Amino acid sequence: MHTYTNLAWPDDPYRASQQLYPRPSPMLAAFAVLPAGQCPIVAPAAVAVAYLPLHRTRAITVTEDTLAFGFRAASTAAASSIPGLAGLADLDLMLARRHARFLAGYALPAGLRALRDAAPGLAGRGLAAVEAGAAGQPARGMATVIDIGDGHHDLAVICRNAVITASPASLASGVTPGSDPAGPAAAGRLAAAAAERALAIALASARRLGRYRWQNRLRTARVLAAAAWDLFPLAS
Repeated sequence: MHTYTNLAWPDDPYRASQQLYPRPSPMLAAFAVLPAGQCPIVAPAAVAVAYLPLHRTRAITVTEDTLAFGFRAASTAAASSIPGLAGLADLDLMLARRHARFLAGYALPAGLRALRDAAPGLAGRGLAAVEAGAAGQPARGMATVIDIGDGHHDLAVICRNAVITASPASLASGVTPGSDPAGPAAAGRLAAAAAERALAIALASARRLGRYRWQNRLRTARVLAAAAWDLFPLAS
């Protein structure tokens, strides 16, 4: 399993030791899984979570050059690593529930169920809690769960309506890892596609909530490439 991140906090779901920022800041998190809509998840597969900082009282105006975000993505081409991938997703969802104000996804129940089915031995506290939140059972003090997939529009349409251009790889239901699915370039491409998908979901959700705004179209592949050029040098 290959993991890529620009976040600088430890894998502590309870975050007892330190905060994400010197002063706690509101955030919007978004979760994505590839391949999308497949149950259970099989290799090659990837998961990602992206974070957008929020202002406490007003919308944030951004451009491709000023947009700041954090992410963690992981990918694997080995069937034996799928339970580990599900475990990492479970941990990231626990972190997001505790430290984001909103937790967004596209067709969340299907992706969460696919991960749980692929790792039947996993306790899956984060997956189960987000499933409950998506079903309208919010937990006090935890992130509000938002599913931007309303059953009528696919993610490409949602992005287009939000003035976002995402790459075909990030919008696809399947994955195309390349000729060597176990190689570092394929792992990077797959993780990058999942990270971009999470970023697109985060931006579409933030715009829908009135927390972000922009005038010119945002190209998420370009934004990701600028922010993570050192993490995905083999992904292009």
